Amino acid sequence: MDSTIDSSGPDLVRFQQPQPVAGVRGHEVCGDVHTALSVAQAVLTSRDRRILQLPESQSSETLIRELRAFGVMEAAPQLIAMVALVDAAVERLADAGAVSRLEAWEQLRKDVLRKHCHEPDPA
Repeated sequence: MDSTIDSSGPDLVRFQQPQPVAGVRGHEVCGDVHTALSVAQAVLTSRDRRILQLPESQSSETLIRELRAFGVMEAAPQLIAMVALVDAAVERLADAGAVSRLEAWEQLRKDVLRKHCHEPDPA
């Protein structure tokens, strides 16, 4: 999985726009799930490379700083919350399984795609 994102790309812009859920199809949900995971992984992996030990009190500040570093100057609150939730889930999986964050990411991605996509990502 390549964790780089183009923060000005159409997927990220569309991802932050509200849309009626009545017309959303399964493949669109799967695409949104892929986009959400890619955005979260890119932001958090970049943050983790920059900061070795993150004090809990600075967690939200570093998350916002990292989003800005990716060129995200305006973000829906849901995007920020989604990245924070994924961060907590990856950390919990890594701790519970005594595995690296990378292995936790792989497991989380597989689990989410298995549940929400008809054809999971082969990676």
